[in-house]
Amino acid sequence: MLDEPSLSRQWVARRLQRALSVERWGAPLRLGLARVGGDHGRTLSNHGDTAARRARVLEELIRDVGAEPYSSWGVGARLTRAAASLVGHGSTAASRRIAMLMAEHTVSEYRTLEALVQEAPGVPTELLDAVAPMSAESAREFRELAGPSKP
Repeated sequence: MLDEPSLSRQWVARRLQRALSVERWGAPLRLGLARVGGDHGRTLSNHGDTAARRARVLEELIRDVGAEPYSSWGVGARLTRAAASLVGHGSTAASRRIAMLMAEHTVSEYRTLEALVQEAPGVPTELLDAVAPMSAESAREFRELAGPSKP
């Protein structure tokens, strides 16, 4: 499947789109959960900001491989942020659990993307250079939420 460079670029573009979707929903989710305040809120606010930045980078990477990013539904981001804020205010435990699940899913998407980019012929090496730091950043965010005992 990945032996043909044009096909491998298409698969990489699809994985980039998946990561973009995760970031587009993850940023407002984290920012909504961050409204609970305190240290946890500040951490989630920072994570939301970095997720939004990663989404912008992913949009550029998608264009670099010759595709166009899927359009985004702006109302969905506002609704996600509002719903996450309500959940966060209702239960700190739920807020922490949702944030952990989002971080875990984000790490999984980047690991898969990074593995695919490493093996795909016809994909510029600069793409891996751009994806690897985002993967490491998402893993660091997961560790921040998980605490010192988690890998």
